[in-house]
Amino acid sequence: MIKIECCGLTATQTKQIIDKNFPGQVETFADPDMIAARKVKSGEIDFYLGSCMTGGGGSLATAIMVLGYGNCLVVSKQGNCPNAKQIRHMIYAGKHKAFGYVKSHTEQVIVPLVQALVDKSEGKPE
Repeated sequence: MIKIECCGLTATQTKQIIDKNFPGQVETFADPDMIAARKVKSGEIDFYLGSCMTGGGGSLATAIMVLGYGNCLVVSKQGNCPNAKQIRHMIYAGKHKAFGYVKSHTEQVIVPLVQALVDKSEGKPE
C-alpha cells in the first residue's frame, strides 16, 4: 500500500477523492506542507500531492525546497490540464516524489495521477 500526503488548497478534497477511489490501495494523510515534505524525504511517506493556484508554486514550492527540484513535477498548469494518458506518461517518465497541480483541476487530475502511481509501484507497464 502506498502512502500519499495531500497538501495545498484542496488537501481535504484530494484526500476524499483518493479514499473513495482507492480503498485498500492507498493510505492518505493531510499534514501541513512542510511536515508532509519532510515525511516524504525521510521515506515515511511515498508521495506528496500539492494543489495551488498555478500548479507550480505555493504547495509544491515547499516540496521543491525540501526534496529538490528534480524530485518534483508540475502535473497541471493554468490553462493546461493534461488528460489521463498524458498524466500516466509523466508519472512513468520520471522518479518524482512530489506532484503539483492547479486547484481547479483536482477532479480531473487526481484519479489518473494516483492510478498511475499505484500501477507503477506494482510494476505494471505504462
